[in-house]
Amino acid sequence: MTRCMAVLCTVLITNVAVAAENRFRTLGWEDLVPKSTPLNSVITKLKHDQQLDVVTLVSIRNLKRETSLSEVSEDAEEAIEIRHRLKKLGLDPDKLMKAFDRMESDVKQREKMTVRSLDGKRIRIPGYALPLEHAGTGVTEMLLVPYVGACIHVPPPPANQTLYVKLAQTYKAKSLFDPVWITGRIKIRATNKSLSLIDGTAGVDTAYTVEDVTITPYKK
Repeated sequence: MTRCMAVLCTVLITNVAVAAENRFRTLGWEDLVPKSTPLNSVITKLKHDQQLDVVTLVSIRNLKRETSLSEVSEDAEEAIEIRHRLKKLGLDPDKLMKAFDRMESDVKQREKMTVRSLDGKRIRIPGYALPLEHAGTGVTEMLLVPYVGACIHVPPPPANQTLYVKLAQTYKAKSLFDPVWITGRIKIRATNKSLSLIDGTAGVDTAYTVEDVTITPYKK
């Protein structure tokens, strides 16, 4: 092989490698959630008003545990009425509350689940930028969320619907809710980040981290 041919081959191989490195998979937010079986709980089989009754009972029970709620308060009286109403329907309030606790625990576990096959892949995904760290007037770290206003209102999105983003270069955000495209390498790495809000701070869990990110304004 001549020297020119060797150089040409090296250039071609390098170009192929760079092209492969620059390839990315465009994701939707649903792609970050692994497939799972539907929730199997007696709560999901109740009528809507019965579900609301169970949720109210659980809320009042939790309030009693956290505070010195009086047994003659309006909340306590409401709990008595709900218990009576459910028992008249042949339903056991205590068993329903335990079923609700199990379902809630299952939901929380599902919200942390990740798609293992994405680990280490280059991806591109749209979302709304919530700045975390600044360098001068530019943003160096942010959270990316699927809808405008996320994390400002309680509760925040599930951990597997929130990305912690580390930018390769600073980005000048025009507003708190910038719709953007990010491109980078996604890793299954959980974090808890403190997000500054107008009325204080909020701790936000993320299930994914995206590094070496480039960011551009959102365009369809």
